[in-house]
Formats: sequence, structure tokens, C-alpha cells
Amino acid sequence: MSARARETLVYGLGRSGLAALERLTADGHAVAFFERRADGPDVDAALARGARRAAAPGTDATPYALCIAAPGVPIDHPDLRALRAAGTEVIGEVEWVWRTTPGVYIGVSGTAGKGSVTRWTTDTLAAAGMDAVAGGNIVPALAAVARPGALHVVEMSSFQLERCPTFRPDVAVLLNLGEDHIDRHGSVTAYHAAKRNLIANLGASSTFVVNDDDAILRTWADDAAARGVAVRRFSLRHEAHGYRNLGGRLVLDGTPLLGADELHVQGDHQVANALAVALACTAVGADPTAVAAGLRAFTGLPGRYAPAGRVGDIRFVEDSIATRPLAVAAAIAATPGPLVWLAGGQGKGADVSGLKELVAERVDLLVAFGASAQEFVAAFGDVVPTVTVAERGGRAAMRAAVGAAVAHLRANRGGAGRVLLAPLAASFDQFVDYVDRAAAYREAVARLGATGERDGD
Repeated sequence: MSARARETLVYGLGRSGLAALERLTADGHAVAFFERRADGPDVDAALARGARRAAAPGTDATPYALCIAAPGVPIDHPDLRALRAAGTEVIGEVEWVWRTTPGVYIGVSGTAGKGSVTRWTTDTLAAAGMDAVAGGNIVPALAAVARPGALHVVEMSSFQLERCPTFRPDVAVLLNLGEDHIDRHGSVTAYHAAKRNLIANLGASSTFVVNDDDAILRTWADDAAARGVAVRRFSLRHEAHGYRNLGGRLVLDGTPLLGADELHVQGDHQVANALAVALACTAVGADPTAVAAGLRAFTGLPGRYAPAGRVGDIRFVEDSIATRPLAVAAAIAATPGPLVWLAGGQGKGADVSGLKELVAERVDLLVAFGASAQEFVAAFGDVVPTVTVAERGGRAAMRAAVGAAVAHLRANRGGAGRVLLAPLAASFDQFVDYVDRAAAYREAVARLGATGERDGD
């Protein structure tokens, strides 16, 4: 047997690949890695762990024992195709951890809200005295925190799911389906197919927590139930295993749990998230009383629809991670008017026309910035006034966008209203990432002499 045949190849480092490599080397595996970048802290760390730096697979037909491909690498990349053709199995980090680390797994996915539900579920289970860890698409990578016997709550992107051929979580949670990453998947159908991988291997011992208000997910739930999966549905529209009643209380299996107004995080989308958390936690044995306490305690994630300050009667809301139409719709719907919407960045190929009716109804002014500014002006300019920010630098553009929003509210709304950053696009044209974009927004607000604001004010 060749040396290569005994090696596991980590294709692509970054957060996911490096975490897998470090776990592999710690367990004594022979490891090679391929990274197209010449250097970087992750490359240094991989070499320090004794991993061999490999050349691109190319046409070399010698198989590896296994390939773990980082989610940032397209699943149809020529190198991954060559590896499969040579007989190497190509999987992702989450699939590998699940195969090698026994424990309970809750997989959480959807177009919007999966990060909040992952963190909320983990915190609720931990507060209930259970050994719960969060990983996956959320920081940290799953390989960095997984341990035998633990309850693993895993946020899963479509990129991660498309490299999980046998992953079978004990509980699968699907929150919603919209459009995202069409530039990578090629079509909405392909994107949804990747999401469906989360439930592809569920069996009679599995639980599927699902949004019954989503027409596509409802059909998936029916199919899962027909093959013996325990399906637990939640709804904001009708009675289900978890639902919000007419009195505004969240009801779990027929018993009121708490009032929606007791949640720190606001908006209908957060009520739906809370119902998903409640069903997921009780599915792994958490007591409903402890679940209610956990739902009350959660104050949200940074960068997810959070107050960003107040100047007089103008309030600022930051939702920098809202890059998908579904998430942006939830943010706009949850924000009282008068409302100025700040949007822009690197487009993701999604069809944004479905937002037009909501924008026409709720938004006073659209301030567009970044690479997609003209695209958004063209998409919404017939239903709402627009301002285009010309500055190319990210922080200068954000200051100009905030300034335009404040000027509009002072000139037309008596200096009262809300300014919402919900970009509807990726951040990479002007910022390091969505966290950097959020920081730029908050800096621009702070320059106006803004004061803090409590959640829910």
C-alpha cells in the first residue's frame, strides 16, 4: 500500500478544514492537506501539526484513504471530481465527525435563523443541565468541540449538507426554505435539494422538527412521516405540536409554555424560532419548564437583528447577516415605521422581486450601497424612493448611508423613525465579512452621538 493510500486528505483549510486536520492528527492519523493559498495562519498551524502539504490532485489516480473537503470548495470542483474518479471518498467535516464521535446530534438548517436556533437550543439544553455543545456553520467548527457522549447541536449550511451522504441526526430541524447561494448551486431546486439532505437518512428512531407554515417543508414532513419518522410541526398560523395561540402564548403539546412578549428577541420569525427550539429540546428529553426558562433567557446573537443605538427619536437596528430575501423580509416586517432600509453589497444571485410588495408597504426610503446598489435601485425604485451611495470604501459608504437615512427622517418624518441595516447581499465587496460590516454600521451610528438601547425597546 502506498503512503498516500493511508493518508486522509484535508482539501481546503480555513476554520472547518483546520479543525478537522487538528482532530485527525491528535488521533494519530496520517494527514495530508491541500490549500491553494501559499501561506496563512492556518497553513502554519497545519504544518506545525506535522501534516504533509500535498499538491493539487490533478490527474494522479492514486487514491487517498479519505478526503474531507472544506465547505468553501464547490462539491463539483475538478479536483474533487478527480479524487472521486480515482476511488477516494469525498465527504465533509460534519459527516466525518458524526461517523467517528458517538453522541446525540441535532442538525439545524434553513435559509434564515439557523444560527440563532443553534445557539438558543444549545444554551437552553446547557441551562437544563445537559452536556450540549454547538458547532458547524456557527463558530466554532464541529470538529473543534465534538466529544464522545455529548449532545451536539450543529448548524448546517447547504454547502455542508451536500457533502454529508450518510449523516443521520437524531433530531433534524428545518426552519424555512427561501433562495440563497444561487450563484453556487445554480438553481433554487439544487439549493433546496442540498437542504433536503438533512432529512434524507432519517429513520424510525429520528425526529423531524419542521415549519408547517412552509408549503415545501410540509410536503417533506408528510414524506418523512410516511416512512416512520417522528414529525414534530410548529406553526404561527394554526394549531400544531408547537404554535402561538390567539392570546399570544406559545403552546407546546397543548400546554401553554410562555407568552411571546416574554422573549427578549422580537419579531414573528423569532417566535417561530422559539417554537423550533422548544420542540428540539423536548425531543432530546429536556423538561418543558427548563425549556421555557431557556426561551426567556436568550438575548440573541450579535449581528442578528439587534438594537444599534438611538439618536433622539431615531432608532437604529442592525441585521448585517440578513443577506437572503427571507431574512430581509422578516427584518422589515418586524420593524415599525417610519422605516429607512439600508441594503447593498455583493449580490448572491437570488430573485428579490418577492420583496417588492412588503417594501412598498413598509419602507419609506431605500438607501443602496456597494456593488449591488444599482441592481437594488432597479428592483425597488418603482415602489419606494431611493438614494444611491457612491462611496467605494466600506466605512465611508456606511457613514454616507446612515447620514442619508437620518437626513430623510429629519426632513420628512419629524426626526423620528427607524433605520434598518438588512443588506440583502454578501459583504465581501466592501468589508471583511458581515461582522466587519456590522461594526462599520455601529461606528457610523456612534459618530452621530447615539446612545445605547435595550433589547426590545
